[in-house]
Amino acid sequence: MSDSKENLYKASGVDTNTGDALVEWLQAKRRVFSHPAALGSVIDGIGGFAGLFSLDLARFKKPTLVASTDGVGTKLLLGLDSGHDENLGQDLVAMCVNDLYTVGAVPLFFLDYYATGSLDAAQFKRILRSIQSSCRDCEMALLGGETAEMPGLYKKGHFDLAGFVVGVVDHEDRLGAHLVENGDVVIAFESSGFHANGYSLIRKWLNEKLQPSLIPKLMTPTKLYHTIPKLLQNQRPLIHALANITGGGISGNLPRVLKNNQKAVINFELLPTPPWMKQFINFNNASLTDVEPVFNLGVGMMAVASPKNLQTLMTDANDLGLKAHIVGDIQPTAGESRVDFI
Repeated sequence: MSDSKENLYKASGVDTNTGDALVEWLQAKRRVFSHPAALGSVIDGIGGFAGLFSLDLARFKKPTLVASTDGVGTKLLLGLDSGHDENLGQDLVAMCVNDLYTVGAVPLFFLDYYATGSLDAAQFKRILRSIQSSCRDCEMALLGGETAEMPGLYKKGHFDLAGFVVGVVDHEDRLGAHLVENGDVVIAFESSGFHANGYSLIRKWLNEKLQPSLIPKLMTPTKLYHTIPKLLQNQRPLIHALANITGGGISGNLPRVLKNNQKAVINFELLPTPPWMKQFINFNNASLTDVEPVFNLGVGMMAVASPKNLQTLMTDANDLGLKAHIVGDIQPTAGESRVDFI
């Protein structure tokens, strides 16, 4: 593109030179990726028109690809307003990959979409460093992505994120409602906070009653449950289903992994809701039961598991940093699956 044409585009608010420089920065930081479980490797990634991943399916009887996509929601706005955007990339990766883990899949690669009104190189690098670090923690490749500069659609300094993850599971090893049995135990794995759900209500409360001291806790990144594949490697026959507790809370998400005519009976008092979260909710004149359909209440992931060898499973989960709590069980009922709190 000639300088005059570049200047015309720049005058409209799009700086292609900055975008090109950031792509070069990403290319310089990329590493050769081979999956640690020998499932495949990246052939070509960042910088091309599409990413190529060579998948070795020899270890699977019936390989099934699994995909998930998500964003960070209005937690982005709180991050921008408070100056805490450094961990939003982890939020993005976690919101996608945690869904993938629920079917027992191993992640292979991740792609991101970063859209902004005007590219801020420092901001972009903070976000991408967080994405890269999270991908390494989850032992998957950052295969590629898209950076879009769209003045007029986003205010200066604002941006949005979307993520896409692909993984694989052997069809016979997939988790889900088909495995869940009456008498199974429900286990809660602790969250790191509110994760990236309910932030429209959180921001409303902060606008009404500002609590600056809570901002660091509210901006704690979504927990990456990246040790779940290891737990499944050790304990898969005992684990029947996993539910990612996102928007909708326990009552909105746990029934998704139960059969009709099954209910989860959960002891509300056993949920590992941290004191600061309780205080924040109560300070805003709401009860935990009021907001249960909105927030995770300290439970980021739930497992439905066989009661056999339960102590072995709990010990292994805690050794892997999952901070597990037995909170209920599965019982028969009539009609659609649901959650009953006691």
